[in-house]
Amino acid sequence: MRTSNLDKVLAQVTGADCQEAADELGRYLDAGLTATRELLAAFLDDLDDECLARWGPHGDSGQAAGLPEPPV
Repeated sequence: MRTSNLDKVLAQVTGADCQEAADELGRYLDAGLTATRELLAAFLDDLDDECLARWGPHGDSGQAAGLPEPPV
């Protein structure tokens, strides 16, 4: 099997390039994780607000008040 093209590409990639790419990927993942946490927290807050508005305040046990009776 001939690998001359692959060998040329691999020869151009250095350890420093790999480390730089790994560091950059780490920064993107950290930023993505932070944004995901913030979005999830905002979603859960909105969901909690919607639950409270629709079903009433939480009871003493921390559970939402009972569901309203269905229309007859």
